[in-house]
Amino acid sequence: MRPEDSPFTPGQPVPIEFFVGRVSEIERVRALVRAASIGKFRVGFISGERGIGKSSLVSFVRHLTEREDNVVGAHVFLGGVNTLTEMVRRTFDRVLKDSVEEPWHKKIRELFGKYVKQVGLFGISVELEIPEADLASLVHGFAPHL
Repeated sequence: MRPEDSPFTPGQPVPIEFFVGRVSEIERVRALVRAASIGKFRVGFISGERGIGKSSLVSFVRHLTEREDNVVGAHVFLGGVNTLTEMVRRTFDRVLKDSVEEPWHKKIRELFGKYVKQVGLFGISVELEIPEADLASLVHGFAPHL
């Protein structure tokens, strides 16, 4: 599909009607999420050309599973990441930031405790500052920590 013909524009919401023909893809991703929610470590990769709806599909499944399966999702941008340590740091940082308005934010703050830095400039924002030595232990226990 040519990018100019695609209804999927990066960064823009997509109407639910565009996912009608993607039920099997949605269910495969949901199956990964459900398995992970009961402690089974699962990894899924979604790839394809720019503009075909990869991010839109994942965003749709995220909102669907958060609502229907009572799980927490996070969109973690991993561009430029070349180490497992950096991937783990970005993942936990995104979960912390996404949780600010959620009722379970206190639990996340307690989990990361002294590593949470709160910044108030234009509102309140939080950052995760984990020393390399402690981050290494999180890498080894990444799945259980999630």
